[in-house]
Amino acid sequence: MWRRKGSNFLLLTEIFFSFLVLFATGTLLTEGIINYFSPQGFDYADVYDVQINRQGEGNEKSFPKMQQIDQVLKSFPEISNYSFTEVNTPFSFNIMNNNIGIDGRDEMSHYYVVEPSYLETLDLELSEGEWFKKGDVRNPAPVVINETLREKLFPGESALGKRLKAGSKKEYQIIGVIKHYRQDGNLAAPDNAYFEMYNAKDTASLASNILLEIKEGVDPAWQQNLIDQLQEIGGSWSIDLVPSTQMRASKAKLKLIPAIALIIVCSFLVFNVALGLFGVLYHNINKRYSEIGIRRALGATAIGVRRQMLGEVLVLATIGLSLGIVLALQFPILGVMNVETYIYLISIAASLLLIYLLVALCAWFPSKQAAKIEPAIALHYE
Repeated sequence: MWRRKGSNFLLLTEIFFSFLVLFATGTLLTEGIINYFSPQGFDYADVYDVQINRQGEGNEKSFPKMQQIDQVLKSFPEISNYSFTEVNTPFSFNIMNNNIGIDGRDEMSHYYVVEPSYLETLDLELSEGEWFKKGDVRNPAPVVINETLREKLFPGESALGKRLKAGSKKEYQIIGVIKHYRQDGNLAAPDNAYFEMYNAKDTASLASNILLEIKEGVDPAWQQNLIDQLQEIGGSWSIDLVPSTQMRASKAKLKLIPAIALIIVCSFLVFNVALGLFGVLYHNINKRYSEIGIRRALGATAIGVRRQMLGEVLVLATIGLSLGIVLALQFPILGVMNVETYIYLISIAASLLLIYLLVALCAWFPSKQAAKIEPAIALHYE
């Protein structure tokens, strides 16, 4: 093998880079698949998002209009639940985040300002404690966090009653923990989240969105009726009503298109690598025609020759993969792609399996050809 170090180096290089590409692609795909089958944390099927743009109108003038809108929503029998909230509704492209923590242990987290009815509107599931209650005014302010944030701030222990400080050092006390909440949908990784209560009487901070949960089987005409009534109250405001299912589809496209492009590029690369491997192996065996003939003349069986060819290729593959594994292990150590360690390990194992399979398939036909070499013919060339 050492005497053929030039061609072997080419093989090692191809195997090394193929492994790295497969590892990076596999990590992203594995994370996406695991996320897709993980709970999202809320039910969006019959939820609509009312998006209000007040066109720069001041809070003093807008406040009475928001109260009128509240009364209109209560009068609609088609609406089973609704909650005033901020712009970062589920599947929206808006983000609100902040540092929150205790005793120097801060975590960047999404935060949501919601009404008590938000729990029923999205069917959130509590795993610990309680949700907000209407008119619940406490000092420090109550806050509900999700399990992802709890595991980072209070691993292995209850979070109830613990105090947190966020952003401008506003203090909260944890009253509950919800199981999951992934704003960006099933393809997004679980992220930190905390919820504080929206005060409908606070004129300094008015909601920009309203989430509506609609009863099943209602006449679609309610949508235009609602928009007309809200637009009449808002005047110059811009008001849109968007189904959450439509917002989710738009968000999913944004995640899926890069993933599909990556799979196509990776498949094309692996195909080219397979062709390259096959060509190099076929060329190497043809150059060793006389050597194989001598081995056959000395009594080597066809199976023995085939095993030798396959064995040499697998040894080269192992050397190339060992170098790749050393580099791949730096990813979890340095947190390069910011995913869980077990996802890296799954990707490494899958990439190893695929490369070994690819190398074995590429070496199979040339080794079969080598095993068929007749000693007399080979020695004639010698």
